[in-house]
Amino acid sequence: MNARLPLLLTVCLLLAAGPACAADIPDLLGVWTSTDHEGITTGSRHFPHETPGPHFVSGQFTLTIAHQEGRRFTGVKASGKHRENVMGVLGYDGTTVHILEDEGEFHGRLLPDGSLELIYTHDVGPSKGIGITRYVRQAK
Repeated sequence: MNARLPLLLTVCLLLAAGPACAADIPDLLGVWTSTDHEGITTGSRHFPHETPGPHFVSGQFTLTIAHQEGRRFTGVKASGKHRENVMGVLGYDGTTVHILEDEGEFHGRLLPDGSLELIYTHDVGPSKGIGITRYVRQAK
């Protein structure tokens, strides 16, 4: 048996696996709207309050992913009160999502039904918040 055969087979398998991995990166481009949002905050730009909290809140959000290169993406998160830039990455598992925005961060996952579950946290001085939101992508 040729001594180079195992090496050749390994190289072929690695080359074949490369495009398959690239194809596994989900396309997040588009407009995602919240279908559910539940949170608690002491006040934020999206949920301003004049009285001390915590306050139980709910609301509507839009997450627009405008640019994606591989696992990296940028866009805008908006509510009726505020909009801010976001940047994020997809995990190597193809489902985990991590996003940074002006006040805080999101961590979540793409669900089997195609929706996006994100848990948000921020802790900026007196302004603190945590919430969970499910986003559904609008038809392109």
